[in-house]
Amino acid sequence: MRPERRVILFVSERADFFGGGQHSLFDLARCLKDPRPGSSGFEPLVLLPGDGPLAAQCARAGIATTLLPLPPVAGGALFAAPCALAALARLAHRHDVDLLHSDSPRTALYAGTVAGLLDRPHLWHLRASRPSSEFADAALLALSDLVVAVSRAAARRSAPLARSPRVRVVPTGLTPPALRPRAEARAILGVPADAFVAGVVGRVEPDKGFVEAVAALPVLKRVRPDARLVFLGPADGPSGCGAEVRRRAEVHGVADAVDLAGEHAGAASLLSAFDVLLHPSRHEALPRAVLEAMHAGVPIVAAEVGGVPEAIEDGRSGLLVPARDAARLGEAAARLARDPALASSLVAAARHRARTLFSLERMTTSMISLYDELSGESAPGAREEAA
Repeated sequence: MRPERRVILFVSERADFFGGGQHSLFDLARCLKDPRPGSSGFEPLVLLPGDGPLAAQCARAGIATTLLPLPPVAGGALFAAPCALAALARLAHRHDVDLLHSDSPRTALYAGTVAGLLDRPHLWHLRASRPSSEFADAALLALSDLVVAVSRAAARRSAPLARSPRVRVVPTGLTPPALRPRAEARAILGVPADAFVAGVVGRVEPDKGFVEAVAALPVLKRVRPDARLVFLGPADGPSGCGAEVRRRAEVHGVADAVDLAGEHAGAASLLSAFDVLLHPSRHEALPRAVLEAMHAGVPIVAAEVGGVPEAIEDGRSGLLVPARDAARLGEAAARLARDPALASSLVAAARHRARTLFSLERMTTSMISLYDELSGESAPGAREEAA
């Protein structure tokens, strides 16, 4: 007889909050942990490669964690990988895991292999809009009982996924961020209280469109000479591009209006500092920063890539522009600066859309239905959208 609460093992490749994936993993595990009557019936166990912010956050929420590095399956890891695979199998057996849930290609490879060895279901959570190769997607699909994509764009990123009936779409959901007062948020970011602030949230790297954001600022400043551009996210270090941002700002003559605010805990609470969110990424599955801004009531100008149009309806809940088009990005931001009534209408529509389609409750309910389906606990009709 199965225990009342079934153990689900979340296998994560990272121990920090890199991007939105780890935030969503934590949110989902926290909801599954809910001990109230009528709750999910699943007991989350989160596997991480080491200590870090995610482990600390799980500990504060009472979510069990276990540490096990899962090395890349290539080169010098040819011996380490089988050892890690064996350790993962022993761990899953020891905890009597009912289902494995992976969140990246590497963890899908490990979790899918162990799930096959132990005759347990495996769900691969797909959060990227581009595959490393169609062969890799086909191989990981073969190791997965279900693939859950965060957007239709992600679900159709390769021919093997697009053809498979085992791919489902469950959009990321989250709770509206607890915003700091506008003056406080601006003081934390070090920007003037009365400036027009365009913000970019996320790691400062080429794929996130920092080049386009900096080049768009002079266009915006024609309408709002006091406009400033704030990058909220890691900018320096081995993979950061802070120096290149500064160089390009000098070239465009806006060096004194570009701020690298760096990484902040609870960054979403600082969205209240922005008059507009710019999201000029070159590829996205379903960006958490956009969903947070929708919930927070910040007007959005975003590149029309990947799953972004599934979140934002152009001209109704935000403004979409072609990817890599700095001029159009700046013009759209300037349009909002000129027309506060338009900005307000976009905000109202985006907030309603976010609470309807991208809530944490909706995502959790959909995921639980899929877990139940994999565990044989639900009727065949209890399914989220097929890809």
